[in-house]
Amino acid sequence: MKKLLLLLLFIPLVFQGCFSYKTVKYSQISNDKKQKIIIETIYKENIKGKLIYIDEKQITLKKSGELKSVSKEEIRNVSVRKFSIYKTSEVVIGQFVNSKKN
Repeated sequence: MKKLLLLLLFIPLVFQGCFSYKTVKYSQISNDKKQKIIIETIYKENIKGKLIYIDEKQITLKKSGELKSVSKEEIRNVSVRKFSIYKTSEVVIGQFVNSKKN
């Protein structure tokens, strides 16, 4: 029972590290998916938040409960959060090998 409880508590920690951010073009971002995004502005400011709305002129993110709009001209890079199967398998295999040593 203790092992099951520890496993259930450990699973969210494992999958938290299984995401990475991939740089994409502004035109590749879709309004359909409410994905997590990091925007690097021309002022070297990084804004991380959840996509609310995007059009040809600006992008709106929700960050800490507040809406933040950034015009397309102010954006240097846009990165979208993606699930990484490589990182996931790395963690799972590492945990399996570690458990066999004990």
